[in-house]
Amino acid sequence: MRLSIFRAGALASIAAIALAACGGHGVVPGSSSLAPSSANGGSAPIAGGDVNPLGLTTCATDPPQWMWIFKGACDKFTLKSTGGKFSLGEYENITVTGSIGYNNAKGSVTVYLADAVDKNGDVENYKGKAFPPYKGEGTTVVYAVADNQTTQTIEPKEHKNVPIIKYVITDEKGFPGNTCGAAILEKQQNGKYAWSTLPGQQAVKGKTVTITQYTVPEGLELPPKGSGLYFAVNCFNK
Repeated sequence: MRLSIFRAGALASIAAIALAACGGHGVVPGSSSLAPSSANGGSAPIAGGDVNPLGLTTCATDPPQWMWIFKGACDKFTLKSTGGKFSLGEYENITVTGSIGYNNAKGSVTVYLADAVDKNGDVENYKGKAFPPYKGEGTTVVYAVADNQTTQTIEPKEHKNVPIIKYVITDEKGFPGNTCGAAILEKQQNGKYAWSTLPGQQAVKGKTVTITQYTVPEGLELPPKGSGLYFAVNCFNK
């Protein structure tokens, strides 16, 4: 079964390899273009997205996102064939940094990465349908979506000692478990969406966990604009 690449008429904001929330991460509902953390106050428009007075950059509009719009932190970064790095500001006590590895991109590709915890309206419905929550082992901590802004389909390439995707996630309140895993949202033949667990589990170290993939799961790719690649990270005791 292919790991999804969503295609729709209007969509997008890692991957990516990006993530719902720990109990205890509350979210203050916001407008359709911004839902800042309860600790971060209001917003003011800036080029390429919105930012609140304490520096949380968001991109909760269509475009650059297309399907389910995430109202958490956002980063616009450049992806080349040798990879690219991203860094999301703190949202609901969670920060995400990471990278996408080698791939088949031609030239420079603009990608938006956004996160959400799927609480109190920080994920907008798509065509009247709510975002499907991930119900893996333990507690889902965070979601992320990677949105390719070009017409290219980006396929990862394995490279010795270089992860095809990497997420470094820090939760200032601590994780609900000592081990975390990841999953990706997949479009099935009947048109419905379902989560597929990615291989591997990672140990939590303090308040941080690093999610990596070194081999390419079948069908994993970053779709062209009009779609999004959605990730979830869940944590549990092992």
